[in-house]
Amino acid sequence: MNATVSPVRLMSPSAMRFGVWHSLTERRAGAVSVARSARDQADDWQAEWLLMRQLPVPLAVLSRWWWMASVLGLVAALLSFSGASDLSPVAWPPSVHELQLVLALVAVSLIARLALRAYGHHAQDHDHIAMRADRVHVSCCRGGQTQSLDCHPRWLRVEPVQHDRSLIRVSGEGCSVVVGEFVPSDGRKQLANELRWALRHLDD
Repeated sequence: MNATVSPVRLMSPSAMRFGVWHSLTERRAGAVSVARSARDQADDWQAEWLLMRQLPVPLAVLSRWWWMASVLGLVAALLSFSGASDLSPVAWPPSVHELQLVLALVAVSLIARLALRAYGHHAQDHDHIAMRADRVHVSCCRGGQTQSLDCHPRWLRVEPVQHDRSLIRVSGEGCSVVVGEFVPSDGRKQLANELRWALRHLDD
């Protein structure tokens, strides 16, 4: 069954938990009051959802920690080579113990940097869903790779992959994208209802 005619319980724009709804009146008022570029007009969405990956620790914080640890490691290595820790004269070549310490610090720093890079690679993961009367755009970004779908709202289908708490498959005109990974499982039914409701009320 086409999603635009699927039975959806009554709801209002104010009840939308994950998306933003702009009524036709608001959009017309904005068009009159603000001179927008051609690109702005092309992306004049009536309904929009931006579902981002929630990181336990912000990437900027981890980057600062890595830089601080790297500086401290460099200072420790210099002190080890110079003998400043016990005010002894500089010894060259350095001992095996000192070389092992420096190599260990370098290895830990490189491993931490690689882990930080992998962490940051997924920091921008998101699902973006946007609708207007003549177009629906869905994009799914994972690890820098983006899968997208563009079709007319009339042909869009919204259905769970397995059940109400599972991921949501959005399909139309021969393409499909799975969204909802960054929504709690108990909120995916609400997200699907919002998408179906928006499809039925475009240009209201």
